[in-house]
Amino acid sequence: GAETVSVVGDWNQWDPEADVMKDADDDGVWELRLKLESDQVYQYQFIIDDEEWVPDPRAPVKVDDGFGGTNSVLDV
Repeated sequence: GAETVSVVGDWNQWDPEADVMKDADDDGVWELRLKLESDQVYQYQFIIDDEEWVPDPRAPVKVDDGFGGTNSVLDV
């Protein structure tokens, strides 16, 4: 039921407007293609409806975000 979803992380300086995702066919799956540097480890979260920050529920690795929550980790 989300209206907007963004992915934020250390590659885009946690900017909610940098990587806005799309649900082109209204199936509830939000998607985005990113070009990230290889041999890097990135931390990220999703922002739902411009206010709710959530880690990726499917990410196998999560770390403390320093604010009482968790960041998802992507090892490229």
